[in-house]
Order: sequence, then structure tokens, then C-alpha cells
Amino acid sequence: MRAIGIDLGTTNSVAAIADRGRPRALTNRDNEVLTPSVVSYYKQRGKDAGEMVVGRQAINNAVRDPANTVFSIKRLMGRQYGDRRVDEVQKRYGFQLATAPNPDAEDQGVKVQIGGKTHTPVEISAMVLKQIKADAERALGEEVTHAVITVPAYFEERQRHATAEAGKAAGLTVLEIIDEPTAAALAFGLGKEDQQHRVLVYDLGGGTFDISLIQMYNNNYAVLEIQGDNWLGGDDFDQKVVGHMTEWISDNYPVDPSKRPGFLMRAKPEAEKAKKALSVQQRTEVLWAFNEPDHGMIDMQMELTREQFEDDIRDMLESTIGLVQTALKNQTLGPDDITAVLLVGGSTAIPLVRSLLAEVFGENKIRVDVNPMECVALGAAVRADTYDLQPGGADKEKEGTAIAVHHVTPMHLGINSVKGEDVDHFEPIIEKGTPYPLDEPKKKIFRPSEANTKILRIPVYEGLNAQASLNELQGDIEIPLAIGLDLSQDIEISFDYNRNRVLTMRVRIVGKDGKVILDKEHALAHSRPRPKSRTAPAAGADGKGGTIDQDWREGLIPTIRMGKHFVEGYGDYMLDEDRRELQDAIAQAEKASKDNDEATGKRAALVIDNKVMGSGLASLMYIAESVMSKANAKQARVLAQAIAALRQAHAQGPNEQFEKLVQDVRVVIADIISAKIDTVPAVGPDYGGRVRTLESR
Repeated sequence: MRAIGIDLGTTNSVAAIADRGRPRALTNRDNEVLTPSVVSYYKQRGKDAGEMVVGRQAINNAVRDPANTVFSIKRLMGRQYGDRRVDEVQKRYGFQLATAPNPDAEDQGVKVQIGGKTHTPVEISAMVLKQIKADAERALGEEVTHAVITVPAYFEERQRHATAEAGKAAGLTVLEIIDEPTAAALAFGLGKEDQQHRVLVYDLGGGTFDISLIQMYNNNYAVLEIQGDNWLGGDDFDQKVVGHMTEWISDNYPVDPSKRPGFLMRAKPEAEKAKKALSVQQRTEVLWAFNEPDHGMIDMQMELTREQFEDDIRDMLESTIGLVQTALKNQTLGPDDITAVLLVGGSTAIPLVRSLLAEVFGENKIRVDVNPMECVALGAAVRADTYDLQPGGADKEKEGTAIAVHHVTPMHLGINSVKGEDVDHFEPIIEKGTPYPLDEPKKKIFRPSEANTKILRIPVYEGLNAQASLNELQGDIEIPLAIGLDLSQDIEISFDYNRNRVLTMRVRIVGKDGKVILDKEHALAHSRPRPKSRTAPAAGADGKGGTIDQDWREGLIPTIRMGKHFVEGYGDYMLDEDRRELQDAIAQAEKASKDNDEATGKRAALVIDNKVMGSGLASLMYIAESVMSKANAKQARVLAQAIAALRQAHAQGPNEQFEKLVQDVRVVIADIISAKIDTVPAVGPDYGGRVRTLESR
């Protein structure tokens, strides 16, 4: 039995194998390393039935039958009807989504229509994985039964679950679901076992963007921080080129190709070729001839310059740098604390990516030690090689394995609860930055909003917004209750994550007489509908319930409030320019809310977040006072003294004593956070972030 590593990508997928820790990528049936993550229904002329084809053959079939070819299915994994991003994916390609079910139907998961049949994203992904499995078996000359599969670090719980289901449907035993940046770090770390690095992995692929801060030493890999955007990648850059192509055709022919989904499908490969050409040259020509049904032959000869392309995508790339800065600030780190910036994903070949990162970290820290297109699969293979495969599925890590990986959660996971008059309060149970698998379940006590209910329904959300409905619904759990059961007592809800970050929930109710009324474990149901208005399932001590209508503007309220609090409490410690920009952003957010201008509101909210977390001394003091409540008595006393001394030193002007106090505050913050997540600082003077012990855990 063999175990392989699989990078299941949005645009391309890669498989790799490792022998005694030395990985190599496997070639597919086309003698290529990259297998396009594309599925198409291929039907030969004159035959009644067709077949599903994957990879290069599917790409070739897309030109003749775009309506039966599915691209970028990864972006639909774990998604539901009504998600505006799902609509954006469909507009770009020729395939059709299946008709949305009744809003009250149990299964609200998105499905695609291909080959006259309806398929889930899990089924389409399973077809890709099945082909990868078959190609790996051909390359190795033996059966492949097990795999470690990678996912974006910012994937939500339901997306990770869907990926594991796809692997199972493809006939694989999924040993582990591992984050793509972590896998890339494993490949980067080969041969560097005696070196200590704090790596920032910048992973910009075809459909997703991830950042991971990873500390590595002596074959131990500790993830410190995760940031990302599940809706940003090379696909979005290709669409900018497609936009130029569409405009050129409209200017030169009496045709509007944007109205034809088939055109968008055929244009994407041409756009991708132009994008790649501009990574190595300053200008390129898009030469493309095709037949337009209402006009005839169209002969495209369009010039595109690197400058035009970079202008088109600059905003998107600068948003990735903003997330890089957020990751650093969250760990109270600076660029000097990073020893290497590892580029991962095909889109990192764009020169503007490297130049923007070099402005922050310096050119000498930008590393491409391993092929950016292969390193994720290679790292997954290294991880797969640490398992001892056993008949009957009793797989376990090999005794004495040298590699240890310590993961953390990228977002809060919790439920909708009631807090005072707020019936849409998000109550985290597993907080962002929590190491997993958990040593023991995380528990919270709640009270239902309605007594004597027949069904206890608990929606589960993942995200960072204080308003539950503005986070991503992962699913829910429904518990039938005995009629007339008194639920006026508290309910204990516990969450547990396994090594693949798959959630298990447990609900426990103990009556006032001390007898256990209910004690039941549940997996999460991922496909329940997300109602426009709902009754809050759980309440705080006052037991109040109610309904809430979703409105994007309500998500601005806590952000605006935070910005105002920051200016009032810490504005004197900000640079004048930063303070003015923050105040302007607050004013813009308030006006956008009044004018129902969603785009402006969200941009203003991003500025507020960045200023609060990225304003030097002001942000340090804000973070320090924010973590005070999480400190023990001694830590709180030391931190309060350090903050008071820092305020006094600031009034006297920067000097050597002032800089020492800044470092002291950072150290105390790190100690508090380390204690909170059950970690200790690494050996040596390390003033930044949630640094884990890299010797053992």
C-alpha cells in the first residue's frame, strides 16, 4: 500500500510520493506534472452516450462544449445557493448550476448541471481525485490507497469536510487534510533541519490566497498565524485580461461577446497565456481567431502591456499585502522578524507580486527554494510518508517520526446566541489561533431562547464578525426533544476538532434535580438552508430571544465602534496622518451605511481594521490593554505597570528607555497569549507572537 500527497488545486492539481522523506512529483498520463482541475462531458459524434473526462482532455473538450465543462469547482466546495460569490463563478464559465431547491429544503448545497445530470462539487472533485489516483498508480506501477490532501489554510470547516468526502468518494483513505502553506513549509524545510526559521508563506494560487506564519526548527513546524481570502487568485487576474479581449472585440466588431458564456470559456485559456507571457516580457499580442455565430470569423490581434495588466490587478495584490501586514501585527511581529518569505502558487510568478513583497521584506528574503507549482504536493507527500499504513484502516504515525506539525485555527467557530438586546450575537467556542487537534473539547453554557420547544436547533458559524449572521454558516445540529421537556435550565455545548479540523459537537442538558436529561454527540449537518430571518437558538442569562433580518450594514457597527474607541483612547499615540486617515474612514463608513453603499462601506471597514492593528505604538497599547483581561493577576499587574511607564516615556520623547519598554510590553503580551493557548516561548530572545516550543508539545 502506498500513500501519496495531493495538492487539489483550483486550476491545477499535483500528486507526489516520498520515499524516506525525499519527495518527487508524479507525472500523469499526458507525461505532465500538472493535471488541470477540469471535468468535461465528452461525447463522440454518432454515439448515444458520452463519458466524463478530466484534465487536459477536458480542457480540449471545453472549446467545443463549454456548457458541459466545469472549471474552478474548488470555489464551489461547501457552498450554498444564494451565495453571491457562487453567482460570480457561474457568470465566468459556460456550465450551469442546477435549479435551486425550495428554500425550506434540507439540502441547499450548490450543484452543477453537466452531461444532462446533476452533480455536487464533491462529486466533481472526486472525479479529479480519481484520475489523479489512477495516474499515480500508473506512474508507480502499484496500487495507491491512501493520501494526504491539501486545502487552503483559510478554508472553512464545511469546505474541509467536503474535501475529505471527495477523497473518500474517489476511493482513497484520507490520512490527513493539511493546509497548503504548511505543506509548502514542509517541502521548504527539507535539508534545513538544523536551521531555525520564521517563515511567511505567501500562497497565491488559481482561486485562493493564503498567508501562514510558521516557525520551524529541528523538524518541528508551528503555525503561528493564518490570514487569507478564499475568493482571490489567478482566475480573477485572467478575468481582467478577458475584459480587455471583450472590449477589443466590441470596438472592432458589431458583437458583444460578454453575453455569450461560451465565449468566456474559450477566452480564458487565451487570457491565461497572455498573463504568463507578461510575467517574462513587457508586452504580448493576443492572436486568436474564432467563429462567432451571429457574425462569422473574428480575427483578434490585440496588444497588451505588462503596465496595463499590473494596473488592472494592483488593487487585488495590494489587498494581499494588507493581509500580510495584518498577520504580522496580530503576532506583534515586524518584517525583520521574518527570516524567509516563501512563494507558493503559479500566480506568484507575476513580477508585481515579488516587487510588492520586496518593498516590505527586502529582496534577499524572497525565496523560491522549491518549485511554487509543486511544493504543496511535495510537502503533502512528506507528511504522508510519516504514516504507517495498516490493513483494516488502523493507520498511525510511524514510531519515531521526525516531523511534527502544530496547527492553529484561522477563525473563530461558534454559535448564534443572545446577549442583552442583541439576538444576533456571535459567541465563539473555539477561538482563532487555537491549536488542534484539541486536547479536550471546548465548552460553553447557554440557555435556549424558547422553553418547551420540540426541536433544539443550533446553527454553527465560522468567522471573525461579532454579528453571527455576517459570518459563514457551516451548518447546524437539530436535536429532537421530548414533548413538554422543560428547557429552562442551562445547556452545555462542546466542540471538538480532530487532526483534520473536522468538528464534532456534543450537547448535554442536566435537569435541576441533577439528572442528565440529554447527553448526545453529533456531527455537523452541512447543507441546511440559511434563512433570511430566523429565531436565535440560544440565549444568555436573560433568556431573551427574537428574530433578525440580515443587512450588510449591521456588520459595520462594531467596526465603526472599534475605530471610534481606538481614536478616543489611543489617538494621541498615532501619527497625525494615520489618525486623519482613520477618522476619514470612520466618516466614510458611517456615510456608506446611510447611503447603502456596500462597496465603499467594506473598503472603509478594511481601512479601519488596518489602522487599528497597524498604527505602531497606539496599536501595541491597544493590544496590550485588550489582552489584560486574559492575564493572570501577576501578568496583569506587570502589564499595567509597563503600559503606565510607556505612556510616561512617550511624553518625554523617544529614547533608549522608551525602546526597552516597548520590548517589555511585547514580551508580556507574548507570555499572556502563550499561556492562554498552552504554549511557551522558544529558546532565545524572541519578542514576537505566539511562539510555541519547537522541541516538543
